[in-house]
Order: sequence, then structure tokens, then C-alpha cells
Amino acid sequence: MNSVNEKYDALIKSYFDGQSTAEEALELLSWVAESEDNRIAFKSQKDQDEVWKLTDFAMPDDIDVEGALSQVNAKIDALEEETPVVEMPWLRRNYKMVSGIAAAVVVALFLGFLVNKPFSPTVTLASNDWNSEEAYVLPDGSAVTFEGESRISHPKRFGLSERLVEFEGTALFDVAKDENHPFIVHCNGMDVEVLGTSFLLNADEEKSFVDLYSGKVLMTTLDRKGHELAQLELNPGERGVWNADGELRMMTYPEVKKEQLEQERVLVFDDACLSTIVETLEYIYEIQIRLDENCASKKITARFTDQDPIEEVLETIAVVSNVTVTKTDNVYVIR
Repeated sequence: MNSVNEKYDALIKSYFDGQSTAEEALELLSWVAESEDNRIAFKSQKDQDEVWKLTDFAMPDDIDVEGALSQVNAKIDALEEETPVVEMPWLRRNYKMVSGIAAAVVVALFLGFLVNKPFSPTVTLASNDWNSEEAYVLPDGSAVTFEGESRISHPKRFGLSERLVEFEGTALFDVAKDENHPFIVHCNGMDVEVLGTSFLLNADEEKSFVDLYSGKVLMTTLDRKGHELAQLELNPGERGVWNADGELRMMTYPEVKKEQLEQERVLVFDDACLSTIVETLEYIYEIQIRLDENCASKKITARFTDQDPIEEVLETIAVVSNVTVTKTDNVYVIR
């Protein structure tokens, strides 16, 4: 027996034993349609009346066998155009036999779907119901720290291709790194996709934003039909902003801090590098600062108000970071 016959004998046995995958069942069906010899080989093992008695498949009540047969015949029609040896008249004369095969294929497809996309109940949690002071941990180990009234929905077990959650409100996401399974947050016509990172998400119906702290995220705005409108990739320190009309734009770290100062009347630096702080102060106060390279990596945490003049801000920075600040020809020098 040659290797080809051995392959299809194994497929036929697997099919009647109820062990075929969806792909194997379709391959077998196509092979049976190719020639009379193939059909005889298939029928010689088990006749069509014994198919369902000998399989382990449980036929779901809502399976449409007739509809499935139409789909199978359409596939075979496509095969006929590509492979002239397919004898369609025989298939149509043997409608009952093909119906049985189609039913088995439908069940195999149904079971294959359950294997690849296992049913997993959805968990919905409101921040008001989360009484713990600790972060809420998702099935993959990602942590969500709620800020204000928020709501999150996710499957009890993530699928094989991606980690998808629905969210509204404000929360800090610390996503577990998994390069093979993107983490996607869907909220108000926006998808925020990450591999492993930390970011603050504010998902409001009118205007929402993402503040990225580490890693990278890809923001995608969607229309009401789920079609892509625009995309934006964020780097650490940047903010992605979108509104109800699907408009998407990026704000730099200095722009974000200036907006913070204007709206909240405070300017907060949390463990920020001195180089980043200097860039921000230059933008907000419209001044020029020359920073010594040896000081650039120093990190500080500080809080200023919109009433603090630049001289007081720089004096505070000098004390906290142990540097000196001088001024020459309208240029501040930090060393």
C-alpha cells in the first residue's frame, strides 16, 4: 500500500472514530469526491447508516445540516474549477451520502471551534464592587488599578490569539508581557493594543486619553461599524488623545504637563529624569536651560503650582537633585 492510500485510510478511520479535526474532515470529503475508487474505499469501511452510531460526536440541536451541505457543495464547486477530476454529477446523485458527510463535517467544525476558541464566561466588575486596596488581577496576570468609577469586562480565560477586555472609566494598567498574545482594551470606539507595558487609560464618552509610562501601545480609532479610522503609536512619556468624532492626536510630555498645569494648577514630576524636566520647563516657561550632561540622568519627584516663578522652581530642583543653577545672558545653566 502506497503512502497516499495509507494517509487516507488513516483519515477514514479517524473520521469514523470521531477523532477527525475540521481540516481533516474537509480534506477527506474532497478526496472522496475526486474519483469512484476513492468513494468505494470510503464506503467499504462503514456504510452511511452507521456513521452516527460509531462516532463520539454529539450533534447540537441548532446545527443546520442542510445549510452545511450547501456550504460543502460550494466548496466542492470551487474544487471542481481548480481540479477537473471532481465528478459533481455523482455527488448530486448521492445526496444522502453527502448529507451524512456534511453533517459530520459540521460537527467537526463545531468541535474544532470550541477547541480553538473555548467558551469562557465573561466577568464584569465595577470599581465600586472592588473593595480591595490592591490592584485587580486579570487571568493573564495583568493588574488594573481603578481610579474613580470604572467598569471592566473580560473572559474568565483569554483566547488563543489575543487578550481582549472591555473598559470604561479611568485605571492604571500594568500589562503582563506576552509577545504572542496582544493585550487589547476596547473602549468607546477605540482599541488600545499592547504587548507588555504600563499606562493610564481614561475612557470617557466625549474625550479620552492614554498616558504611556513604559513600553509601547498602538491606538486605533474605530467607526460605529468597527472599521479603522486612524492609528497612533505611543512611546513612553507621550499621551494619545481621541474624541467622540474619532479624531486622534499625540501630545508630548511637555504638552501634557502644560495642560496639567493649566487645568489642575499644579505641575507634578514623579521620579522624572532631569533632562525631561528641563525640556518641560523650557516649553512651559518659554526659557532656555543648558543642562550639564552629567546631571541629565538624575531623577527627582517634585510638585509645583502655577504661582511658582521659574527661579523658585529651579532652586527647588537644585536642592532636591544636588545640582547648582546659575544664569548667564538669560540662559539658565544646571551643572
